[in-house]
Amino acid sequence: MISTELSEPGFDDGYARRVTVAAILLAAGGGTRFAGPDHKLLALLGDRPVVSWALTAAMEAGFNEVIVVQGAVELSAVIEDATKRHGWTPTVIHNPNWEQGQATSLQLAVGHAREQGHSAIVVGLGDQPHVGVSPWRTVGATSGTIVAATFNGARRPPVKLDQAVWDRLPEAGDDGARVLMQAHPELVSEVPCSGDPGDIDTVDDLARAQQQTTTEAVDSADRRDDERDDEMVMALLGRAPMGRYSVAVRRHDRSPVVLSNAPLLADGTPMPTRFWLCDPMLVKAISHIESAGGVRRAEADVAPEAIVRTHAFAEAERNALIEDGYAGPRPFGGVGGTRKGVKCLHTHYANYLAGAPDVIGEWTERVLAAEGLAFDPSEPGVASQ
Repeated sequence: MISTELSEPGFDDGYARRVTVAAILLAAGGGTRFAGPDHKLLALLGDRPVVSWALTAAMEAGFNEVIVVQGAVELSAVIEDATKRHGWTPTVIHNPNWEQGQATSLQLAVGHAREQGHSAIVVGLGDQPHVGVSPWRTVGATSGTIVAATFNGARRPPVKLDQAVWDRLPEAGDDGARVLMQAHPELVSEVPCSGDPGDIDTVDDLARAQQQTTTEAVDSADRRDDERDDEMVMALLGRAPMGRYSVAVRRHDRSPVVLSNAPLLADGTPMPTRFWLCDPMLVKAISHIESAGGVRRAEADVAPEAIVRTHAFAEAERNALIEDGYAGPRPFGGVGGTRKGVKCLHTHYANYLAGAPDVIGEWTERVLAAEGLAFDPSEPGVASQ
């Protein structure tokens, strides 16, 4: 199990809530249109059942919990194989009322998510073997009440549902969240995703899927990191990056934590912020520290001359990346363009995580550690609310 608990500092009453996101894989339907000898979810695609590809994508995306809802067919062999592959076991819920429609499976999953204290769920389908890891991650990392993945402009699962809308979901039928999105378009955000959202309903669908190579079929370690990074970074920033960057720090699921920026944007504009913190959980936690007077506390706790040395090192390291003879405008200041004191704990912590000597980043680390929120690369990185 890869569940984690995030306590939010800054509340006088000591209130703490779990800020976690669960993946829901709906795999309970009867698959009546499939005329093969086996249930469509158990039909072999390459060397594994169809549902195994979908489950692998969800499990590799770094969610706090992965929940599989089964019904018409027993998936124990698939779950056992997935456990051996990944070293942990997804949660399995059996839906005895699967014939009443997909909404009954979704209601069971929502009930479990509510009991576990999850703040959002990302729902995908067991008969979509080629969606891949990246859409799961991208949708999971995108903030919004309802976040829908789009593939070439068309909405398809996975879709993220904040707990605020769980009570509005249908209790029966096959529409799932579709009716809710149609009734409340103002609640829906779209995020473009790569991958193939096609589902396996017929034997012909399976034959077409067989023609794709394994590399095309699953978006895992075989996909280039920079392709996944662009999607994740766009989701985390809410826009395309304005200049060249690389990922300096990652979590175990490969999701970006700290970006390393070039000192100049594509149009020559100076970029003073060398390292950018983009992990949603850390950004939120540090924002609470700042709102509780964290910047003033840091300046009071850390010797001024040590802060000056931090800025000087950051400025020298960044400016050394500019080619000799460059005559255009240059970035100024130290960490995040700061000339004196502390402007932003986020940039200092990013600088610290990237390996630079940063006394304010170290101070931030200690404060986070006291709250149980310091960076742990083994924790998943898509839980953002």
